[in-house]
Amino acid sequence: MTNLFEHYLSYGSTDQQTMRDLAADFDGLVVPGTIAAFQAEGTRGFVLSLSARSSDPYMIDSRFPLFQNQLRSPKKAHLMLADVLGVPELVHSNQLPTPSDFTDSLIDTVAQRWIEFNVGFDDVKLKTFDKYAARLNEPVLPENRQGPLAILPPYTMVGDRGDGWASVSDRLWEASMAYATSNAVSIPLRRVIAATSAGMWDDIAATVKHHELIAWISDLEEFRPESAVELYAYGQAIQRATDRGQRVFALYGGFFSVLLARYGLVGSSHGIGFGEHRDYVELPTSGAPPARYYVPRLHKYVPVDIAQILWLQFPQLMACECEECRTNAPASLDYHALMRHSVRARSREIAEWATLPTSDVVDRLGRDFADFQEAVSRLVAPLNVTKRADDMYGHLQMWAGILQNLG
Repeated sequence: MTNLFEHYLSYGSTDQQTMRDLAADFDGLVVPGTIAAFQAEGTRGFVLSLSARSSDPYMIDSRFPLFQNQLRSPKKAHLMLADVLGVPELVHSNQLPTPSDFTDSLIDTVAQRWIEFNVGFDDVKLKTFDKYAARLNEPVLPENRQGPLAILPPYTMVGDRGDGWASVSDRLWEASMAYATSNAVSIPLRRVIAATSAGMWDDIAATVKHHELIAWISDLEEFRPESAVELYAYGQAIQRATDRGQRVFALYGGFFSVLLARYGLVGSSHGIGFGEHRDYVELPTSGAPPARYYVPRLHKYVPVDIAQILWLQFPQLMACECEECRTNAPASLDYHALMRHSVRARSREIAEWATLPTSDVVDRLGRDFADFQEAVSRLVAPLNVTKRADDMYGHLQMWAGILQNLG
């Protein structure tokens, strides 16, 4: 990757047309293991046709913390992922799993089967490949398809050192490295560290000797006022990892993750229209994102009705020059246009903000906060609408304060 900040999208089967339209606006894909297992042939056809067109990299995330949950009503995708891993007993419907459930035999099987799944991912039926390649409207040769950029061995979500899950994660990594080494696997392995707090993530990252890391802080929501302390700790963790010579990519992240590029974060992934943070206990549930409008100066999704009211009364605050918007009102964009707009907005944010001096970022966030605060004070709308709008810009001031403290 040559970009300062690697912009990945989390693949969803309903996003295929959007991703085909936006090839120049993102750098790669993160493919959820549940989708790769459940919609196996179609997912391979789409992902491999993209990789053959322009060598777009991709990685497959096992989302293994799914199996730390009690799956009372497991979906077919959960069962199929467990089958891919060779251990259907991972699906616990009657009890909450514990670290003691992860025997050495289970660990070895999961490690081996996941590596084999990744190594064989580029094996797709020619008929399927041609079907998806034809939708790209340009010549795409099957021999140009690529394997994953890296293999992300299964990992667990760690709450604290004493909960036993850190050991399970270590054992999964060690078994994966041993199998890859003994079988001369050519695809590099990249370690995922997942923790329920930035402090715990920092503690684990400091103990590993790997230079390429993937980060997931569970439920790290960038907009909540109560997230300020955790976001600051996250920034510190990235700084310390960078000082150790580690390159960290965030498995989930919104605009705040782009701001962390100045402290060494090398990239982040997000879903189209959603998915900028993820709580691991919510992995068993899923659903399509609601239709929302991404406001570039807020760096945030807002309901379309609120965006429309603000656009009508304060067009200078809501202006967007992407080809979806320009003179089009938020309410005039259909669902897919809203999704395309959001990805293009993030691409522009990376280009504009990732290299700005911190003092300029702080000043700009402060000005945007003041502009929205003043606009909402003059907003002509029902009281409930004004209150909703008044809750939409406070994070700008919070982010500015965090960056000032981080230095």
